[in-house]
Amino acid sequence: IRKMSRWNLLALLLGLLLVAAPFSKHRLAWADEYDDDDDEAAPADDDEKDVVVLTESNFDDIVRKSKYALVEFYAPWCGHCKSLKPHYASAATSLKTAAPDVVIAKVDATVEESLGSKFGIQGYPSLKWFVDGELAEDYNGPRDAAGIVGWVKKKTGPPAETVSEVDKLTELEGENDVVVVGYFSAFEGEAFDTFITVAKKLDKVAFVQTTSAEVAKAAGLEAPGSLAIVKNFPGEGRAVASLLELDEEKASEFVLSERLPLTIEFNKANTEKIFNSGIARQLILWASADDLEAGSEVITAYKEVAAQFKGKLVFVVVNNEGDDSDPVTNFFGLKGSPSPVLLGFHAEKATKFKLQDPFSRESVEKFALSVADGTAQPEYKSQPIPDDPIEDGVHVVVGKSFESVVLDPTKDVLLEVYAPWCGHCKKLEPTYKKLAKRFKKVNSVVIAKMDGTENEHPAVEAKGFPTIIFYPAGEGANPVPFEGGDRSLKSLTKFIKAHAMIPYELPKKGTEDSASEEAPSAKDEL
Repeated sequence: IRKMSRWNLLALLLGLLLVAAPFSKHRLAWADEYDDDDDEAAPADDDEKDVVVLTESNFDDIVRKSKYALVEFYAPWCGHCKSLKPHYASAATSLKTAAPDVVIAKVDATVEESLGSKFGIQGYPSLKWFVDGELAEDYNGPRDAAGIVGWVKKKTGPPAETVSEVDKLTELEGENDVVVVGYFSAFEGEAFDTFITVAKKLDKVAFVQTTSAEVAKAAGLEAPGSLAIVKNFPGEGRAVASLLELDEEKASEFVLSERLPLTIEFNKANTEKIFNSGIARQLILWASADDLEAGSEVITAYKEVAAQFKGKLVFVVVNNEGDDSDPVTNFFGLKGSPSPVLLGFHAEKATKFKLQDPFSRESVEKFALSVADGTAQPEYKSQPIPDDPIEDGVHVVVGKSFESVVLDPTKDVLLEVYAPWCGHCKKLEPTYKKLAKRFKKVNSVVIAKMDGTENEHPAVEAKGFPTIIFYPAGEGANPVPFEGGDRSLKSLTKFIKAHAMIPYELPKKGTEDSASEEAPSAKDEL
């Protein structure tokens, strides 16, 4: 099997799956199956007076002259963009005074297509962070106003807040699920440097530095050069470590291992915590309310294993009797399944796993180890192979036919992985049909498509829709992702020509089986 090279597709979604995650490339498909209209309460004031509108004509002038800029690329029809709008506007107003050197801006990427193409926008909303006019990173932070403000402050201000009063520490503890407290005799030295480096690296966690013995005591610290993680999780208190014994890597691992509760419930409020945890691998316990009740054999075993793998796996619990379970139930195909079901998920690779043995303390531990060390065998789903797989010249591929069609060593294959609900995919459809018509009499080239919400295969890694990949003919050839192009008929034709292993000639322009050689109109492009 030809192995697929990894590429960075911005936005693992936000539509269900992959489309709503423009904020995080580690986000999981099933996290975004929530109805947009059922989003968490937004700020009442969605006045966008402090959000700067960017266009192709003013983008460089405004962004390049700004010390910092957070730019949202959106589509007017996008439900997730609409949900974000009041939060983004509120954050812009707050930051106008709190961080005056930061520009909060937005770009309608359906109008400013050149900007969308320039920055590789493939999902909405997509947020980009600029420093001194240059793209620094994708925004992977919270989607509520307070979270956006906190993220920006962390990026533009000191990585750790200096606290000298116990009351201030108490206030910060009330505002955050987790507060990391570093106690030092002075803000200098190797231990302090390690602390600051970790604070800069983990921008989603609140860090506090102090030289006050009283503040340190309130955080559970005694000796300078030590670190405490204060947690507001039921049944969990503080975790303490000595920075004198930790290097940067181990200090980061320590914070990551303690920033989440032992197990975390899957619901809309927790999705950002789960998928932006910094831990890519997850275990997901899909079980009844009784099985999730404290003291039950199921949850007791699950938590015992969770304690063993803290920092290596995120342990998620899903009440399969509640509405919040629908995304997990649908994505993993669990409707009607007896519970409990234990699942694994690798968010970076979009790979799914399932415990096959009966649920027990021992089987859970063994399964957790296999997911953590990468030895777990993935599960892939497939629709039935259609009786007639050709639709308007496009070969319809399913998981079960992937090997025979896409990995056929005698064919050069262009594959579109799409989602039925994806707006980008619908816009691409007429162009893709024209492409299939153009290559209709080129026997060595196959124009194919696969519904990525219903079909999977280890040789395809789709982190967003549509994902277009070219599989060259021959044994062992590496697939080539289509990146950065405009997805026009002309661009896709050139892409195939550039990577095809088998020589071919297209029908001449104007013949019955040719499609126009002219670039398609804007309505045919994304």
